[in-house]
Amino acid sequence: MAFFRRSQEKTDNRKVLRVGVLSSVKTLDPRDAQDTVSVSFLTQVFETPYLPPPDADTPPRPLLFDGPLRREEGPEDRPVFSGRVRAGVKFSDGTPLTPEHVASSLGRAEGFVSQATAAAQGDRVVFTLKRPNPRFALLLSNHFCSVVLDKGAERLGTGPYMVASAQGQQVMRLVKNPHYRGVVAIDEVEFRQYATGADGNHDALIQAVESGEVHFTTALSRDDVGKLQHARKYFQTGISTCSLYFNTERPHLRDPRVRRALAMAIDRAEITRLSYENALAFTATSLLPPLMGSASDGIRPNVQQARELLAESGVRLPPLVMLMAWGPRAYLPHPAITAAAIAKQLGALGVTVQQNPAQDASDFYRQACTSNYDLALIGWIADSVDPAEYLEVNLHSQAKPELGKSPAVRHNLGRWADDEADALLTRYRSQGREDAKQAILRRVADQVPLLPLMYGPRIVVCSWELEGFSPSVTGHPRFGDVDLEAKG
Repeated sequence: MAFFRRSQEKTDNRKVLRVGVLSSVKTLDPRDAQDTVSVSFLTQVFETPYLPPPDADTPPRPLLFDGPLRREEGPEDRPVFSGRVRAGVKFSDGTPLTPEHVASSLGRAEGFVSQATAAAQGDRVVFTLKRPNPRFALLLSNHFCSVVLDKGAERLGTGPYMVASAQGQQVMRLVKNPHYRGVVAIDEVEFRQYATGADGNHDALIQAVESGEVHFTTALSRDDVGKLQHARKYFQTGISTCSLYFNTERPHLRDPRVRRALAMAIDRAEITRLSYENALAFTATSLLPPLMGSASDGIRPNVQQARELLAESGVRLPPLVMLMAWGPRAYLPHPAITAAAIAKQLGALGVTVQQNPAQDASDFYRQACTSNYDLALIGWIADSVDPAEYLEVNLHSQAKPELGKSPAVRHNLGRWADDEADALLTRYRSQGREDAKQAILRRVADQVPLLPLMYGPRIVVCSWELEGFSPSVTGHPRFGDVDLEAKG
């Protein structure tokens, strides 16, 4: 394989970076992208006003803007900011980027319009916030704030690459944007999809990495990575949490006592041990991943107390349908094994669980929108380092999955509508204070719309040939900033 690769590169003098994935690209619009593969693919094509910072305390770095946001005159309850568009930026067809392009594109992103409006004014974009938000610049680093030029059926970006093949294919290609303002060393990027084995293994992708066929992947679990001998491995603190969501719209799950009883029947440490050797490091105690702060919901396994609480509620539970993730995720390496263990533990409470794995991300979201499930086993990978955004997308009543609405900002799979929680979320978004954040987590611990199970690490594997690579906090690299050098 290595000989084939070097021979090919010498023949056409083109550098081709191959990225290994386990699923295909689902959309070519970054404003609606939800799954990791689509976001990683589109990050190479579309750019945001700012780049994500390494943590919530560091200001985001300007990308399409030429500096930080400027505070403008405006009411305290509806702050106004503006940013100046960087000169010399062009879309892949040569169209110069204007403030009108930025404002128009952001106006079509649900995750943005729920927070602010945008309007072009001279060489600046003026933002009028719908409520105070001390981390507003972080919002503009989110992938759904990518600037898109809608040109007929095409969507064009200002990033280092442009799309050369459509989504849904086993090999999805990116080629250089001829109008990109920077120097790009790698000529082409291929996202190659490798099939999962019948028993859920990732041997095809592991072999592709080991042989040198694949230069980069974030799709392998810790167990998978342990089988590799000829690649660089990065292990980072993750920004994702796997949870068991309780559908609070179901009549038999409306009583918080029932949800707490189900939660207390589950041993999170035992569940985590099925996925991680060091279970203590990954067992969740809060919805927020550790990078966003520590907290404890105080829920501990106790089947006897769970039985008593369920009896106290007077609710007789029917068989519960568990909607499951369609395949391995960073926070859920073994979905089927984990689901079976949860079903077994709930069985000790006298509860029957019917497992319903989704076919893919689109099927999962479609089923989530119908609300025809009792439990949902999945998690959320942060799109930014903003805890307020993470909490809102999982808990706010307006974040329930809904057909025709963007899944990128709707992950309230507990379908929880709680006025007190909404008010606390608004307070935290406006103030950004730690006590406001902790108040939200206490409300979640009290009402139990979900049970956080385990945190996910960020695992990156890349070839020794990849130069200039540094892992990002959100896990979506910018391949326009790296190089590929053949060895030997």
